[in-house]
Amino acid sequence: MKTTKTPILLPAAALAALLLLAGTACRDYFRQSRTGTLLITLRDPFPASTRAGEPLPDVGSFCLTVTDAAGKVWYDGSYERAPDELTVPAGAYTVSAVSAAFDAPAYDAPQWGDTQVVSVAADAEVAVALSCTQLNCGLRLAVDDSFRKAFSGGSLRLSGAGGSLDHPYDEQRTAFFLPGTVAVELDEGGYRQTLFARTLEPRQILSIRLCANVGTRSGGISLQLDTARTWLSETFTPGGAGAGDIAQAYDVPTARTRAGEKGVWVAGYIVGVATNTGKIAFDPPFTKNTNLVLGTKASTTDKDRCLSVELRAGELRDALNLQDHPDLLGRKVYIKGDLVSAYYGIPGLKAPTEYQFNN
Repeated sequence: MKTTKTPILLPAAALAALLLLAGTACRDYFRQSRTGTLLITLRDPFPASTRAGEPLPDVGSFCLTVTDAAGKVWYDGSYERAPDELTVPAGAYTVSAVSAAFDAPAYDAPQWGDTQVVSVAADAEVAVALSCTQLNCGLRLAVDDSFRKAFSGGSLRLSGAGGSLDHPYDEQRTAFFLPGTVAVELDEGGYRQTLFARTLEPRQILSIRLCANVGTRSGGISLQLDTARTWLSETFTPGGAGAGDIAQAYDVPTARTRAGEKGVWVAGYIVGVATNTGKIAFDPPFTKNTNLVLGTKASTTDKDRCLSVELRAGELRDALNLQDHPDLLGRKVYIKGDLVSAYYGIPGLKAPTEYQFNN
């Protein structure tokens, strides 16, 4: 007997529901398989030995922003509160960090930052190391007594992209501007004249002494460049050659890969105390004073982002242990010692000889 197979007919509504569920499942499946991870490190551009008394911010307070090619923001907040691992869909991302907003001239307002564009592949980890440099430029103007006498009733104004600043003759601070043309004007009794203009690039600070030619038939104004401060341009990359110098201190991720090196400086945030092999206490009260743990950021709680530090009896233990000094939790510190592959079950620093706080 010949058997005839009868097709199963589903109501239109049921068929639509099945197609919707299938489509959703496919979308969910592809979303899960097409994600990657961003590991972002913000390197400190101003080690303690190069501060020279300047009021520099801590990198933990920098504003970190991660956006995709369509402009969607995946993170916008302080670096110290950013997750150690940021899971995002595969694609291109712009990762930026700035010390502060800057869109108009201001005194004592250097802006530090960096931006990188990276591509994240599915199921891949992408390490992004931002090395911040100064983004704006500056002008430091000194007014000579000859100029003060010749133009005693005058006033100065500094102009650049985004606005201008009044500049009293006694002003000693550095004025910062967006890169571009910066001009100095003299206002004398309502009559304004531009004394000079200069085009400045990021990281350039021009120092000029303003003088007047007194006693000549024609009179006039002259400029003397202070060659000691004409340029200020410094790029600091932690972990470069010569980590025995605090100015080349390794950050925590780099130090974790440098086992065997001796007498090197490491910079990190005090985040806890190792209590046993592979175990770290990140919250007080702390019950050990023989070690401390450094993290990539003040908020780090992942042991794979940490470095253990031996505290031998003596000055360093007395000064740095969290059992006696819980207020040090979250502080940035530089410590010099020998790097080892494991101390309390994670990469570590032993036999420390020196330390220095970030501020």
